[in-house]
Amino acid sequence: MTEFRISRRTFLKGAGAAVSILSLSSLGFLGGNTLANAAEKLINEWDYAGWEDLHRKEWTWDKVSWGTHLVDCYPGNCLWRVYTKDGIVFREEQAAVYPVIDPSGPDFNPRGCQKGASYSLQMYNPDRLKYPMKQVGERGSGKWQRISWDQCLTEIAEKIIDGLVDQGPESLIFEAGPGNGGYIHMMAPHRLFAGLGGTNIDLDSTIGDFNRGIYETFGKFQFMDSVDGWYFGKLHLIWHMNPVYTRIPCYHFISEARYNGAEVISIAPDYNPSCMHADEYIPVEMGSDAALGNAVCQVLIEKGWVNYPFVKEQTDFPLLVRTDTHRFLNAEEMEGGRKDQFYMWDAAGKKAVKAPLDTLKLPCDPALEGRFKVTLKDGNSVEVQPVFDQLKTMLNNEYTPDKASKICKTHPDTIRRLAEKCHKARGHIQIMVGWNSSKYYHGDLIERTMCLILALTGSLGNKGSGIRGWAESLFEGALAQIFKGHEGLGGLAQELPTLKRALNLIRREDPTMTDEMSAIKLEEVYDRMMVNMTVPAFLYYEHSDYKKSWDNKAWHCPTMKRQFSEYYNEAVSKGWWEGFIRPAIGQTPTVYCWMGTNPARKNRGWNKNILTSLWKKYKLIFGFETRWSTTVLYGDYVLPCAGFYEKLDTRFPTPHVPWLTITEDAVKPIGESKMEWEICAMLGKKIEEVAKKRGQTRFTPKIKPMEKFRFAQEHMVCRTENNDIDLSKFGQWQCMGANDFNTIFEDALNTSVFLGNLPAGTNMAKLREVGIVRFANVSPFDGVSMNLATDIKPDEPIVPLTWHTGEKKLPYPTYHRRMQFYIDHDWFLEAQEQLPVHKDNPKMGGDYPLRMTSGHQRWSVHSIWIGNQQLLRTHQGRPFMFMSPLDAEQRGIKDGDLVRVFNDFDDFKVHVKITPAARPNKGGTMPGQVIIYHAWEPYMFEGWKSYDTAIPGMIKWLDLVNNYGHLHYWRWNWCAQPIDRAVSVQVEKA
Repeated sequence: MTEFRISRRTFLKGAGAAVSILSLSSLGFLGGNTLANAAEKLINEWDYAGWEDLHRKEWTWDKVSWGTHLVDCYPGNCLWRVYTKDGIVFREEQAAVYPVIDPSGPDFNPRGCQKGASYSLQMYNPDRLKYPMKQVGERGSGKWQRISWDQCLTEIAEKIIDGLVDQGPESLIFEAGPGNGGYIHMMAPHRLFAGLGGTNIDLDSTIGDFNRGIYETFGKFQFMDSVDGWYFGKLHLIWHMNPVYTRIPCYHFISEARYNGAEVISIAPDYNPSCMHADEYIPVEMGSDAALGNAVCQVLIEKGWVNYPFVKEQTDFPLLVRTDTHRFLNAEEMEGGRKDQFYMWDAAGKKAVKAPLDTLKLPCDPALEGRFKVTLKDGNSVEVQPVFDQLKTMLNNEYTPDKASKICKTHPDTIRRLAEKCHKARGHIQIMVGWNSSKYYHGDLIERTMCLILALTGSLGNKGSGIRGWAESLFEGALAQIFKGHEGLGGLAQELPTLKRALNLIRREDPTMTDEMSAIKLEEVYDRMMVNMTVPAFLYYEHSDYKKSWDNKAWHCPTMKRQFSEYYNEAVSKGWWEGFIRPAIGQTPTVYCWMGTNPARKNRGWNKNILTSLWKKYKLIFGFETRWSTTVLYGDYVLPCAGFYEKLDTRFPTPHVPWLTITEDAVKPIGESKMEWEICAMLGKKIEEVAKKRGQTRFTPKIKPMEKFRFAQEHMVCRTENNDIDLSKFGQWQCMGANDFNTIFEDALNTSVFLGNLPAGTNMAKLREVGIVRFANVSPFDGVSMNLATDIKPDEPIVPLTWHTGEKKLPYPTYHRRMQFYIDHDWFLEAQEQLPVHKDNPKMGGDYPLRMTSGHQRWSVHSIWIGNQQLLRTHQGRPFMFMSPLDAEQRGIKDGDLVRVFNDFDDFKVHVKITPAARPNKGGTMPGQVIIYHAWEPYMFEGWKSYDTAIPGMIKWLDLVNNYGHLHYWRWNWCAQPIDRAVSVQVEKA
């Protein structure tokens, strides 16, 4: 081996290079907005005698701007100071300007992480896209040609018109990511495809972040407190979450809560990084959390540690269920009334009384236990019992700590101790669940039992309590830009009467509905008729090879009584999804567009499920991108977009960090890249131009509108009086009559002020001055923000659900308007999932001894930073998989070895990192665990086959229900989503 020595002089030259590049009197020599080759010039011209000035020169700049990162780093909204010199961003630092909200708790400062601190390098990374590009070889061939914007947009417009002519509007498919690229800019392609009548794929159905069990319980899942509320919790259960990795700017509220007397417990199958910072780690078998949670509930009930007034008022525990049919006793069978009017037992009056529909206030002191007789309208007598009675019986029979321990492998004494801790922290338990549970096949059952713990202890609606979801809400001025005829409050004034008319129609159908329920129904109408948003399950089943996986009964839960295809056909034939099956049955997809997402990376089993089938059906594939992602490499055209510091926008809003956070155009976009709004405006004009040139400006959708809401469709999108798509003025409509994005940005702010989301006086100048502005309130038009069900106070964290738990006593938007732990739908009864129970993971991928799990890695936000040269140096710089020493030794595998991971679906190769943190295989019902933190680009693997390759992407058959109370699809809610946790695999040395 050749000996290598480095002198002090050489070291100083190298160590100071990156800083000194940017401290020169001029950066113009760099050329082309790139830092490439600058170090060589610096070293050649460096005056060693001036090294003392190195740090001083670092602090020279031309201007400082506000910046944030327009990416799905939930909850994000970290504000940074962005420093530029000679038109180049050379550093960023945390702004730390968040004001104190609640003086009794800590503030938000500072916010940021290693990804944000290196975005200035990411902007100039070698994988950055700079010009419109066209693939001139086969998709994936890597043969690209730089073309002009005019050629690119003309060819795309031509093929969009081809798709409209050949298969109709619904054949145009648009898939958006969760807020990536900027919140207002993201509305531009939404508006484009809404105007074209295209199909808008629901993002939650593709990323798998829909918390099904929380939604089943509350009729919503997008409610959460602001993260400063974590400080006030007494017991933090980190459950299916790894906040040390995934909540870096927020984690201090958890550690600070310990100073406030809180206890932190991490519950997970593996000893992840968050476990070492907890007071206690509770191991649990993969996917068996429902058994653990139910055992905790069994102890709570057995000991009498239940908040009885709370559960009587807030939950369905007092509601009566018939013991013969296992269905709720309803007014239709009692007196010919409403089918969704249910009853509880008045213990004093010894009779069944109606549970109010318009309030949670109790009409009596209802019984929670016992069996009673009621007489139906036909004269027959039937036996009924409260839901709580059924629940208690089930828990005592099946989920005592000793019985549950055999399933979850958690010691019975640990379960009892956990239950006691829950009792002591009653009213102030924080269940910190992420989106790991939602990616388990039976994740809904896991989450339902988590909610059960909270309900029994009354830990909802209080400061320092609750369960996590996610939400993009509270900035409705941006959402309004999908439909407004033109910018300005005049455009809003034209839109509001239509909104109010639609809401009035909804309320007239049922005057007992709350504003929240009405907003959800309004959202259903808009998703179906204007945004054209839907779950992709029908696209996948009809047009891709997902069908082969989903029809494989051996990979589903054994409790699924019939074939998957039978459930699918029943849901379709009975019209449960009427208006949402897009493209229509028999209609072939023709065009695919994406923005702010990376489908070739994130779609489960993409190589086998999509690439070889659905991908080939598309005649045109194009996307809005900032870098060369795997999806770009498989596309036809790519539209280069401005980076996060190269445009004006806001990061997507969320109640978790309740500030609207600005990023400014600190520098001009690199190369020929443009803002998404500008690109869509150009493309809209080009589509109109091509349509007129062909003499084809009108196209008839195959999916008919809801007749009573046709007026809304005619007013808010490009439609004629008979529902045809009209492209005759499409270009002007797309740009909202605005000539620049500053006008659009100001319009979004003014609209939100008018609707009450933002405080009076908020405008672009003010936001540019202060960087952030705190949200003021929700409005009655957005169902997602209404899901908070609370008033936002200026001096407290956001505490959700207080409209339900507090003085207002407003009902929940569930089937029976209470927290729902009993679901009496036919399919749920058939599956014996009317109550939250435990079910084993199905053997997705085959019968193998290991289970593959995942989570968010710490070195990137999804795949956006995955090629960042600085961050690559902080880890192995390549994909790797964690594996237990025992499982590795049995296979002759050593640390760093390349292995083949395979199952009956597919295989991939990856390097191994051995760690005792992963669970080993111990035979029988205890499979071993391998862990791959997600978001590596497929092109980083051999044959471009990432770990997603071996995931079949199953969906649970119960997700196809769409005809029961709140089990109805609307934006980001009740959406069938592919599963990717605990997939069966085997590992061998490659």
